[in-house]
Amino acid sequence: MNIRELTIEEVRKVYKDHVREDFPREERKPLSRIEKTIKEGKYLCLGAFGEKGELLGYAFFVFEKEACLLDYYAVVPEMRGKGIGSAFLQEAVKNTCAEVTIIEIEDPEAAVPDEEKKARERRQSFYLNAGCVNTQVHVVTFGVKFLLLEYPVTASHDKDVIAQGYRSIYRSILPKWMFERNIVISD
Repeated sequence: MNIRELTIEEVRKVYKDHVREDFPREERKPLSRIEKTIKEGKYLCLGAFGEKGELLGYAFFVFEKEACLLDYYAVVPEMRGKGIGSAFLQEAVKNTCAEVTIIEIEDPEAAVPDEEKKARERRQSFYLNAGCVNTQVHVVTFGVKFLLLEYPVTASHDKDVIAQGYRSIYRSILPKWMFERNIVISD
């Protein structure tokens, strides 16, 4: 597996062909906002590629100082279940060089109906099995209840560090009024 930063053209293609399919509309940022944040040096888009140059997966991160947030992460459908996800996640996080890597997952405890709760629990299990830790920090971001996980690069951080990193990231990419209306952290 070859991991490298995506060009703007590749980001556009991944967004069009994959992000729009892999993530519900309410969870997708406009591509224009992603491109703006890339130009500001606060966004990193990585791709995992196979031996023939085919896309295996993608990881998009938002940065603020030494903290980053995994914004979008997926393995392409035909490659799922083949052990690529955990290995790619580990390598992608190393490529960020961030001290704190935060991953938000939809809170399994807030899920209704049971099928959705099971899907969220599977997602949580994937990340925990890949080496992430549950920070016990719960947030509501744009009306969606999330649980924050951390991928500890050297050591895990306490709840205050995670909450502060999350706040800093969103404060850096959102206007003040939007942040105040849409980001609630109950650490």
